[in-house]
Amino acid sequence: MASPYNFRRFWAGFLLDAFDGVLGSEPEGETGRRQSFVSANLLAGAMGAALWPLYFAFVGPVDGATAFAFLFLWAPLGIALAVRSETLSLAQGQMASALALGGFVSLAAIYTGGLASPLLPWLLIVPVEAAIAGKRSAVTIASCVAGVGFFIAAMLSLVGWLPVSRIDPAFAGFAYGVSVFAAIIVGMFAMRTLQRRNEHEVARARANAAWHRALTDNAADMITRHAANGAVLYASPAVEEILGLRARELEGMSPAMFVHIQDLSTVEQAFTAAARGGHEAVAFRVRRRDGTYLPVEMRVQGGNGEAIAVTRDMSNAKAEILELARALDKAEEVSRAKSRFLASVTHELRTPLNAIIGFSDVMRHELMGPIGTPKYREYAELIRNSGSHLVDLISDLLDMSKIEAGKFTIERKLVELKPVADECLAMVKVAADEAGVELVCDVAPGLSLMADRRALKQCLINLLSNAIKFTLTEGRVVLKARKVGTDMMLSVSDTGVGIPEKDLVRIGKPFEQVEGEMQRTHKGTGLGLSLVKALAEMHGGGMAIESALGDGTTVTLRLPLAARDDVPGEPASVVFPEKFRARA
Repeated sequence: MASPYNFRRFWAGFLLDAFDGVLGSEPEGETGRRQSFVSANLLAGAMGAALWPLYFAFVGPVDGATAFAFLFLWAPLGIALAVRSETLSLAQGQMASALALGGFVSLAAIYTGGLASPLLPWLLIVPVEAAIAGKRSAVTIASCVAGVGFFIAAMLSLVGWLPVSRIDPAFAGFAYGVSVFAAIIVGMFAMRTLQRRNEHEVARARANAAWHRALTDNAADMITRHAANGAVLYASPAVEEILGLRARELEGMSPAMFVHIQDLSTVEQAFTAAARGGHEAVAFRVRRRDGTYLPVEMRVQGGNGEAIAVTRDMSNAKAEILELARALDKAEEVSRAKSRFLASVTHELRTPLNAIIGFSDVMRHELMGPIGTPKYREYAELIRNSGSHLVDLISDLLDMSKIEAGKFTIERKLVELKPVADECLAMVKVAADEAGVELVCDVAPGLSLMADRRALKQCLINLLSNAIKFTLTEGRVVLKARKVGTDMMLSVSDTGVGIPEKDLVRIGKPFEQVEGEMQRTHKGTGLGLSLVKALAEMHGGGMAIESALGDGTTVTLRLPLAARDDVPGEPASVVFPEKFRARA
């Protein structure tokens, strides 16, 4: 149950809000104005409702015309409740309140003397009350209602149809004076409300202007206001930092006085477009007081014949771009030097390795006579295997260096897949048998595509070798080929150890390998998959890897059936994609 203190506090707040609305005060904020309007109309409606029993007690029964007039007096109750429930907005409620006042005054004037009615001056208050809503349409409608009321009273007076006045002629003069005085007081409060609202709007506008000026004065970028022809109407203090001029010195200047002659046309076009409501961004050079030119970037927008421009000094950005370009050139030079070094070293290493492999073959086969001790034959086999492994690594390095240098070319010819797949499986069969891995070929006869046969074999052998290395005994490796649209999909699947999800993003980059027990058992350079990916992209295709730890791996190559830019059947020489190529 509410305490007496809270009850008194509620009614005190209600009456204060009501008097704010009646006396024309302008509370802060939309919520305060809404509450004040609601309270004032609830109070007015309650007073209108209280007049009914008083009229009955002192005058007598209510007739139809009087009852209709009372409806206008009760209208503020409904308007207040509608505004409070937000069925009507505050502006709509204020307009409805003005219309209710206009209807009541018009009806009351007809029954109290027409043009001689003491209530007629209140018709002037109706549009003033409507003006509080702040909408032109509300004032127009209220003025029309007041005008229609005046016209009806005048016409009824003119034709003699006016009802008998309900005001005693002896008190008519007094009633007229009281009515006019009351209308003046109410009009004064209404005008005071409009005045206070205007003062608040002006104060807000000044506060916003002060904030905007503070932002403009402290901005590092130069902020300017221009006419349609580009003439400067206002400049922020940052102009002194950028141009070496005081802001007032720049005002009135045309762009021709501080924009580089080669950039002037572009800048003037930007101002013209912005003055029509467009938005432009241009880069140009401005002349400083000392005669030097500064690169800047300007963003300009506007409308109604004027434009606002924000200009930023780009000299530091230009310096950073040049520094990055120099760093890029230096990195590319290092990359070219690395590629030349790799190419030179691999060529130098191949000659002695070929000799080592050749002489180890002579020793293994005892071409020059018996060795004598079987252990020597075993050593010769180890020497040959190690040399062959080194040759393979050197070949990969040489291919990668050619690719990075943009000198690796492919020659497309019509290649039938089945024979190539059989050759590749035959080449890795010995390694698969030793590892106890089953090889399966799922390549249908008749499938063919335009590709470099040597590069295709290199891709498949690399993928098959990797799959065998990382598949446990009694596992399976499957080579599959399928035609999908205009592409050939070649996949190598295994039942091996798989690749952790966190390592999938690294696979396919040069020298990247997955860490693990199997990797420590099978050493390598990490170039195999990167070469496969590079060769697939050189054909206009790509490589995708699907794997999960302990659930095997599937590597899929997507190769176009025909060259993207060449006629099928003609050989093509394709330079490796730009992202893998070092500049010559």
